[in-house]
Amino acid sequence: MSTIQESVVQVIEQSAARLRLPGLPGSVADELAALAGKVYDPCVVAVVGRVKAGKSTFINALLGAREDLATVGTTETTATINYFRYGRPADPERPVRCYWRGGGYEDCPASFLHQLQGNDLETLRRAEGIAHLEYRLDLDYLRRVTLVDTPGTGAVVDEHQGRTAEYMRLYGQLRERHDRETQQIGETSDAIIYLIGAVARTTDRDFLEEFGQATQGTSRALNAVGVMAKIDLSPATMERREDLAAKVAGQLKDSLNTVMPVSAGLHRALERLMDGGGVGLQALMDALRRVPPGRLEKLLDNDEFYREYEFDDCPLSTDERRALLGGLDWTVFTTIARLAADPALALDEVAARLGHIAGFGPLGEMLESHFLKRSEFLRCYRLIGDARRLVSGIRYQRLPALRQRERDEAARRERFLAFLRAAPGDRAVAAELAEWVERAAVPSAAPVAAAVDAVDRDLGRVFHRLEEYNADFEALQTLEQHAGIFGGEEQNELRRLLGQYGQESADRLPLDRARDTGYVEQRQQHWRDLSMRDRAPARRAVAERAVARLGLLLDELPMGPSVD
Repeated sequence: MSTIQESVVQVIEQSAARLRLPGLPGSVADELAALAGKVYDPCVVAVVGRVKAGKSTFINALLGAREDLATVGTTETTATINYFRYGRPADPERPVRCYWRGGGYEDCPASFLHQLQGNDLETLRRAEGIAHLEYRLDLDYLRRVTLVDTPGTGAVVDEHQGRTAEYMRLYGQLRERHDRETQQIGETSDAIIYLIGAVARTTDRDFLEEFGQATQGTSRALNAVGVMAKIDLSPATMERREDLAAKVAGQLKDSLNTVMPVSAGLHRALERLMDGGGVGLQALMDALRRVPPGRLEKLLDNDEFYREYEFDDCPLSTDERRALLGGLDWTVFTTIARLAADPALALDEVAARLGHIAGFGPLGEMLESHFLKRSEFLRCYRLIGDARRLVSGIRYQRLPALRQRERDEAARRERFLAFLRAAPGDRAVAAELAEWVERAAVPSAAPVAAAVDAVDRDLGRVFHRLEEYNADFEALQTLEQHAGIFGGEEQNELRRLLGQYGQESADRLPLDRARDTGYVEQRQQHWRDLSMRDRAPARRAVAERAVARLGLLLDELPMGPSVD
């Protein structure tokens, strides 16, 4: 149980208690208190992108399961929302839990997924009734995060098929719902992996800007990374993958932390070829190395030649060549084949080079540092943001309404009192009625306003504390990326100071200097001088963050003489 989580639970629960006031419905405080109960849930990471962006293939590669879990289909309209959570299915023979839109759920066999592929009316009806699918997997990192495979945005209508009015209605409903639900998932997730093509689209920027607004406008630094997941679409894209990713990252720099180029198809193919110790890859290498290099290159340049034509100088028949190709995408196969055919490379070298091209090693490291290690932080940041939005709703919607009601009731009371003062009859009764009217006042808006101000301040303090943690994280990332320009002692000091060894103040300073004001001031001056005179931008940026963090530590230290 982290200190960050404890402080978030505490401030949200205290805020909910403060807002249980006359004039505010109990549901407001209940909704706020419910956020505290979500703090220890896994961080929710949604995989988002346009239809056919390769989300499901990417999810399957990321999960590393032998069988495809996310539905890889030809039919965008029947795509489902898939949740991947930690655990094991109640019945291994029925691993897919289907939650119906009308309520309830059903555990289904894997074959159920095939019933969701197609454009016929029955399939569309079945898909319309599904809220989402859930998978339980015994993967350690799912203890910390829940992955969500979204339907995608921008579904298109296949104009080549005739439809009845009902068919069109269902098709349109599914398409509209998929767009809407993908947007909602993006807005309620703690972090997103945004799958993007080799060229940034205007719709990509629009979606990411909306997500940024939903996460207090700071998604880039906190919780949004881009993945170019289909670099295997063409050899040219494979060759230029790093440059293309850098270009897209530059175009979307205000919305994404980084963009990583990967080939989910190549990664999955390599996993299957290496299953059993690389027997499949070795067999492919042995077969292709029998083909003369010149002939092989011509075969790999044209899939029709490879599949359909026999050649006198090729020892592999078309049947044998098709068997080697199997169900692999052509670009994925040719990438593997060209390396596998190189007689200078051993099995482990071929596998290593293919793994490098697939890009899942660097991607895994990036996701580990950005999401997995920071899952508690991302969850807390999201929930504090949600809590602040609830309080803003009280301030800008309920509180003005309460004040208006208070003014209306005051005017009404004055009318009643004026009537009583002027009315003939028993003055004692009139006085009694006047006293009763005075007591029947509506709740004052003043206590609610004061409570909202106090809650806003408390939530704001925790929110800004989390932002400071994130600034430390960004500086640590810069430090790691440019480690060569920092000395060994500098690296050790900065890693400790920026929270790599713990977030508490005592963890950020040497043990014997934890309460030494003079030492902290001296180190702050050192890094301030460096931030102003050093020519390396990375050193200046990290030094500036060190100055800020040391200032925060000074604020926490008790005033008094320095420790010698």
